[in-house]
Amino acid sequence: MWKIFAVLYSLAFAFGLVVVGYLIALDALAGMTSLGWIVISASMVMALGTAIGLTAYAFNLNVPPAELWRPFSWLAGAWALFASFISFTKFLSAAAVSSGNDLITSVLGLLLMLAVHGFSWLGVWRYGQRVSRQGAPAR
Repeated sequence: MWKIFAVLYSLAFAFGLVVVGYLIALDALAGMTSLGWIVISASMVMALGTAIGLTAYAFNLNVPPAELWRPFSWLAGAWALFASFISFTKFLSAAAVSSGNDLITSVLGLLLMLAVHGFSWLGVWRYGQRVSRQGAPAR
């Protein structure tokens, strides 16, 4: 399951890079504020690190530096909470104006996003735990 999730997450990241690059080329993001650019840039950096950590965890790889992954897993957890909060606020704004099937679709979309954020953090956290145990001195 982790291998499939890691591959799909990495493909989604690559697709997101293409979409953002396309939007930048079209000047569709020209009116974005500095805070918006910071969030987009931080999202791309966190998604890249998460994709690397998930792939390393799923395929049992060792990605140096080993000391990076434990703190990164906590940073990824904070980012997953932030992204989940953003997804939840978007859901609330969509749910306020929708009804019926639109509401069901919004709930399913929210559940999907929460699952992606949770599993992506969990994979990186498990990888950080595994790497820190391997680097621990023997007693």
